[in-house]
Amino acid sequence: MPTKTRRGLNLLLVALTLAVWASAAERRWWDGTRESDNPPPGRLLSDNDGYWGDCVLTGVEYQCESKPTNPPDIWREDKARFGRRLLDGRPEGNWWVPVGQDSGQALVVVFDFKRRCSFGEVDLCTRSLAVAVKIETRDSADGPWQLAVDRPLADGPSVAFHRLALSGRPSGRYLRLSVQAASITWLDEVLVWGDAEVSEAVPEIFQPVTPTAVVTGTAFTSIPGIAKTAFADAEYWEWQRRLGETAQRAAVWSAVATWDAITDKPILPPPAAVLAQAELILARNETEAAALALTSTSMEKAVTLVVALGPFRRLGGNGEPEPRVSGLLRVAGAIGSRQYGVNLGPLLAADNLPGRSLLRRYLTNADGIGAFPQITLTPAGSAVLWVSVTTTGAEPGVYEAELSAAPAPPLSVRVTVVDVTLPEPFIWLQMWSGTTTMFPFVYGDREAREVRFKQALGATVWNGFPEAGTAAALARQNGPAIFHIWGVGDYGHKVYNGQIDPAALTDQDAEAIAALIHGHVAKAQALGLAYDQWYIEITDEPGRRNAAGFAALAALVRRADPQVRICCNPSFWEGNGVADDAAVFAALGAWYTDRIDVSVPFEWLLRDRPQCAPLFAAPRQVRAFYTVCSQSAKSERAAQIHTYRRFAWDAFGRGWNGWGFYSYYAPRGNPWNDLDQDWYSGEDLPDYLVVYPGPHGPISTRQAEAVREGCEDFRLLTWLQERDPEGVRTALADYAAGADPAELRRRLLTAPGRK
Repeated sequence: MPTKTRRGLNLLLVALTLAVWASAAERRWWDGTRESDNPPPGRLLSDNDGYWGDCVLTGVEYQCESKPTNPPDIWREDKARFGRRLLDGRPEGNWWVPVGQDSGQALVVVFDFKRRCSFGEVDLCTRSLAVAVKIETRDSADGPWQLAVDRPLADGPSVAFHRLALSGRPSGRYLRLSVQAASITWLDEVLVWGDAEVSEAVPEIFQPVTPTAVVTGTAFTSIPGIAKTAFADAEYWEWQRRLGETAQRAAVWSAVATWDAITDKPILPPPAAVLAQAELILARNETEAAALALTSTSMEKAVTLVVALGPFRRLGGNGEPEPRVSGLLRVAGAIGSRQYGVNLGPLLAADNLPGRSLLRRYLTNADGIGAFPQITLTPAGSAVLWVSVTTTGAEPGVYEAELSAAPAPPLSVRVTVVDVTLPEPFIWLQMWSGTTTMFPFVYGDREAREVRFKQALGATVWNGFPEAGTAAALARQNGPAIFHIWGVGDYGHKVYNGQIDPAALTDQDAEAIAALIHGHVAKAQALGLAYDQWYIEITDEPGRRNAAGFAALAALVRRADPQVRICCNPSFWEGNGVADDAAVFAALGAWYTDRIDVSVPFEWLLRDRPQCAPLFAAPRQVRAFYTVCSQSAKSERAAQIHTYRRFAWDAFGRGWNGWGFYSYYAPRGNPWNDLDQDWYSGEDLPDYLVVYPGPHGPISTRQAEAVREGCEDFRLLTWLQERDPEGVRTALADYAAGADPAELRRRLLTAPGRK
């Protein structure tokens, strides 16, 4: 390469690196403000939900000197429940969110941080906009207040978010906040930043979601907090004896189930299962993963190791790292759930770890993995690592990398790349949610990271038109994407609630629908979208009571523009199941085939349904199905993990091109706490998610990784359809008989002729 060209490429790489760094450094606050040079001074001290970065869990409590009246600080109408709304991580929303004080009175709140703190900044979220603010601190409950900020109303900007820096970083245990607006004073959220005392005498208030039992010295657990992995000291002594000289190592590697339960028993691998090498087989452009356990050989003391995955090099090559084969190392966190107890869930990467204090609140093994890639194994304990390898046009051959765990011996990771390049067939994959987030700000590169991650899993459907600044626009830049539009405005709400009578629709209704549709078409054309790149949905999950209204509105959409695609995801929920075949056919049979371009029936409507089967199988742009499943994503069993992989096999077996599930990320409360209550209803509901939010973007799980595996299986089956149709038929038959899709994938990829 000429020197000038190389220098130009180097300058381009530097510019790209600086651009990424600048984006990552930028903070986008919840109110839309963007800043790159004014970070909060210190850690979060006020325990607000929704922030996933560094914090001190002070256990802060507050009381109001002037009792809030409009509204009071209670949970809805329940006066027995103190709302704690100023720390709930929800700066705006429904009527019960703010704490309010009638006009003419200041809202005065005293925060007790349970320890001495140094305060650097206090942030207020208020829908009252312009407010007078006074901030004072003191050390003791009866000591004098020291003034830190006194801003009159006239000096307050008319904004919803006020950041007030405290010069000199005043200290104290207590902070008094006085806020007053010209009329009603509303305070939605308060955030306090700085530093705080943490000691044996004044520990952090972790309030763990799932308390972890203390190891006694006679009984141990492989993973702290997971009782299923418990074993007696005698069992461990016998394990050490069978290991022989291998027990002299600091820790040993072993394979554990990649797609099935890992912690249903102790992790004590027999001598024959101790690994010196792990093996993966990949096509030239895919991602494959392996779960590995690292188990301590000492029951007397904790063992600290540093794990790292080195670069891949081709065997027989020149010894240089191969950039087209790359690896990612993550560690599994143990998290509690309302239905499945404590299991391994989030797969944590070193560059996206939540604050260590938060990990100790939510994960039972946080003490051992909170400093990842440093890992501390409890006496006789284990950690589970997730190694994923990605090929990007790699040449066929064998590659190796070293997985080190000093001072334990390293593990060789060997990757065989076969001469298969997976194609990119059209796949309609909807996950029915937006992206993860963080409050009160996100870093500037978060949305780009999130979009890349979702697309790497296989997502192709995005909400809204790809207008500048949206996730949909980023998705369009990166790869194949199709855009879901709620298409008929308030008519969609009416049909959802069964308020559309087809016989009562008027010419004015037809004109209103036409205006909405023509507006969508104009926007799509302005964005350069063809009709097959976007579609409208009239309403969600139609059933017996509103199918006729849906059909009538679909007819008006067709009349307005016959080329506009219409989506329908019929569910027919009734009681604890769905309506019978005859009832569903009676509601859909007369119109569904002609009016629906994107067909996504609920999966249960496909089971032994001879009348409806032709409706859903009729040729159209998208033939897909969906299910509701991620309320069970806390399970470790293959039945729940492989669910996300089986969608692809079920679709391919039907000759269809799409599938979907609810949901990628739809928490009902704090996404890290499956045991809390729904934000809106107050009911006990599980979270619907297959990822967790980190400070810089999504944190994956095995369920999310199984979505990716399914898409790659679909691509492999597509590639083989012309080359080995008999192999595909046999694999589909074995799958229908209950075979493991991971084993089928390996069999198809390693069949004779694929080297």
